[in-house]
Amino acid sequence: MMTQRMSEQQRTELLEQVYQNSGTIGSSIPETVRIEDETVPLREFYFEIADRDHLQETERERIREVLSYLRRQRLQLIRRVREREVDYETGQSLVPRIQSLDRAINAFESLDEPRFEEQVRREKIESARELVDLMQELGKL
Repeated sequence: MMTQRMSEQQRTELLEQVYQNSGTIGSSIPETVRIEDETVPLREFYFEIADRDHLQETERERIREVLSYLRRQRLQLIRRVREREVDYETGQSLVPRIQSLDRAINAFESLDEPRFEEQVRREKIESARELVDLMQELGKL
């Protein structure tokens, strides 16, 4: 139950904490989340797939499901603060939860990005292809 409605200044303060860029520093991925009556060991799942070089389509689908859930949960908690559905004390307790969801979202989104070494290798291959195409156009190959 809400003890006292939070002021506009308190609401603004909490939302600034949520949206600050450094908010996820020191935050960790939640240990578990509940998705459709299933407890998912989120942190374990992340570290299990983070070390893989290639993800199977079923794993990618599971990541999309988890991301969808995390985003919905994050928006729901932010809405509670934004709409002042909670008192200031409860809002303060929601900020670290939102930040840990942000941390998890960022971590899972980065799984789809190629590792730096792989990205450099791909760029070198693409540059080499462009060079070969250019040389062919100029009649040098």
